[in-house]
Amino acid sequence: MKKIRKLECNRFHGQYAYFCPYKKCKKHFLFFCPTLFLQTSADKKKVKKVFVFFLLASSLYGGSERFYDLVVSNALSLQGRYSFPARDGKRFTSDCIGFVRYVYYLSGIDLIEVYGNGRGGVSSLYDGLLKRRFVYTNILPVSKGDLIFFDNTYDVNRNGRWDDPLSHVAIVIDVDKHGTITYIHHSPRKGVGLDYLNLRYPQTYAFRMKDGSLKVINSYLRINRGENLSRENYISSTFFRAFAHIPVKEVE
Repeated sequence: MKKIRKLECNRFHGQYAYFCPYKKCKKHFLFFCPTLFLQTSADKKKVKKVFVFFLLASSLYGGSERFYDLVVSNALSLQGRYSFPARDGKRFTSDCIGFVRYVYYLSGIDLIEVYGNGRGGVSSLYDGLLKRRFVYTNILPVSKGDLIFFDNTYDVNRNGRWDDPLSHVAIVIDVDKHGTITYIHHSPRKGVGLDYLNLRYPQTYAFRMKDGSLKVINSYLRINRGENLSRENYISSTFFRAFAHIPVKEVE
């Protein structure tokens, strides 16, 4: 990989661009932050392997827009799955973080290796993305392929309290004109499936349509285990923490 020039971005600090490795391609480049791994000399060996994924994702799939399309396509192809096979010697846990990592790995990026410092877990990924300013909390716009982080979706520490931050993560599939986000995630009860989140109407589970049907805009995300709370306390918007965008960009 030949470094061609340093590029500055007003959002991300110190980005670099590399030639696309695909021989027929003369225009695609991939941004990445050099502080991801270049902390010690021992980390430099990891860089070559990790950024091969980035380069392939950018070149073979036509840049940023096609990369996020690939993330969505890979995620949708896993609906109904409860577990994920090992790839390249890497194992993926049968839970929400294992699903997200597997989808992005298929798309060309090992999120945990790059942003989680090799540690699994939702909080590890969140902390890595937050450190690099990839986390945001504005309601809209939200992009397909972005991550959604949730708190208190289950009793992680089993103390009976709602004090379990960063307990779940999902991937944005689509956003409709009313702000309802379709997201895909792994659930222990139903495996990989689609659900909904709408932060414009955080207290609403569903709207009644003209034909009498219900349109769900905030899916139930936590099981009611007799906490004596109203049903609205168990919908997706209640547990929302933040979004995160993985910056893969194309330069002409």
